[in-house]
Amino acid sequence: MTQAYGYTVSYDEFFPYVSQFVPSASEFIMIDAIRQAAIEFCEKTFVWQYTVPAIDIVAKKANYVIPTPTDTKSVGPIQVYYDTNLLIAKGPDELADIYRMGDWQQVIGHPQYVTRVIKPEVLLVPIPNDAAAATLHIKTALAPTRNSTEIDSEIFEQYAEAIAWGARARLLAQPRQDYSDKTGSIEALKMFIYEINRCRMQVTKGLTRGSPKVEFQRLI
Repeated sequence: MTQAYGYTVSYDEFFPYVSQFVPSASEFIMIDAIRQAAIEFCEKTFVWQYTVPAIDIVAKKANYVIPTPTDTKSVGPIQVYYDTNLLIAKGPDELADIYRMGDWQQVIGHPQYVTRVIKPEVLLVPIPNDAAAATLHIKTALAPTRNSTEIDSEIFEQYAEAIAWGARARLLAQPRQDYSDKTGSIEALKMFIYEINRCRMQVTKGLTRGSPKVEFQRLI
């Protein structure tokens, strides 16, 4: 994994926060639970943010893949700029209302809006008329992929215990294991949801302070 903040740490760094509650669980099972909890935490909080290197615009090309570091995926764009202009996020139905006289997917001009039809891509509206180097600027939220083995160190340093709650909830919920504990799983899940909501509120407040138009979250 190419780190977005600092260095990376292996998922086994989470073991001290998890293993004491499921002492008989194998390392493979624990790592899988930790990874799945980390994915869910990042997907639901937008806490892991990454500024994509500037993308070249191709004339008459509307859709652009959001590149991300190795073993990460884009949860969804947070801000998209065309040169220095902040593009306004709109859904397909809204764009159809705006461009009532024709098909919004065929309009060519200077981009004003951005939407998504395929999740890893953004689609510019209108379609750029001219090529332009290093003109598309995207900040996106990241999450680990299902085959990742590491996570950014900053996520670990700040949210190791929060993610551990999610891993413990998953492990304790497994049936017919020495460590199975339905009540413990429910309590761990409650704490995991609490940590997700708390982090999401912090991220939302930070984004609101940083930009008056943080509209992408409703498209995700």
